[in-house]
Amino acid sequence: RHNHSEACRLFEAAAAKGNMNALAYLAFHYYLGEGVEKDAVKAVRLGTVSAKLQSTCICANQVLGCCFFEGEGGLGPSMVRSIHYWKADIEDYELDPNSMRIYASTLLTISDSYYPDYKIAPSGHNAIPEALFWFRRADANPMNAETVPFMGSLESSLCEQYESSIKELCTSCYRTLSTDKRKCCVECKAIYYCSRECQVADWKAGHKK
Repeated sequence: RHNHSEACRLFEAAAAKGNMNALAYLAFHYYLGEGVEKDAVKAVRLGTVSAKLQSTCICANQVLGCCFFEGEGGLGPSMVRSIHYWKADIEDYELDPNSMRIYASTLLTISDSYYPDYKIAPSGHNAIPEALFWFRRADANPMNAETVPFMGSLESSLCEQYESSIKELCTSCYRTLSTDKRKCCVECKAIYYCSRECQVADWKAGHKK
């Protein structure tokens, strides 16, 4: 059985000696209220210091990602700032599959907010390939049974849901796709076209980036 109070006491002592990873873990515990009274403001302060001093612990980025997303700890809500910390988390450490799913899901939410009138974002601005890359990476991650309980645990079926929906439309002309004429991009394996002409046009318009 975990003794969070004792863990926090040890983290406090280590942080006082300059251990930045201990500082990041303390931010984690203050955000969740495990072993200490929940205090999002203190979690943000500890997480910010730890992140700036380049802690090798993923907790600082996760805490800041959550607080910016939810507008907690004295921070104004900002999905753009939130995604900055989730991206740093997964690119630097690539450990927690839930972080990967949160990053991918937030990326798609931001894209939808920028292009509300588009069924699929324009070429060069389409977030689906990167989002599906991280959804798939998360599903293949051996740590799936030990996800960090931030912002709820996103289900692994999200990848399957997005893959299923994206197969229905041509990314270039938005025509409904039939199964026999569906062409998948061999590079990203995430978007589909109704013809080679649409695929070439989309590649030149920005998908190659």
